[in-house]
Amino acid sequence: MSNQIRLSAPNISCQHCAMTIKRELKAVAGIEVLSVNVPEKVVTLAYESEAALAQAEELLDEIGYPAERLS
Repeated sequence: MSNQIRLSAPNISCQHCAMTIKRELKAVAGIEVLSVNVPEKVVTLAYESEAALAQAEELLDEIGYPAERLS
């Protein structure tokens, strides 16, 4: 996975949120969760394609953690 992105997810409030995000995104083909930073409310992902990233963003929205691209 050559692409990496940081997503701001303001609804992250605790380690339980981080575990939920990691568990749910694990099911998305072409996505690897590199980290979930609870204090900064940032999810860092490695992704194979824009389609995989779009699917991950959609899933985050569905599970209550809408995210905005930072980089």
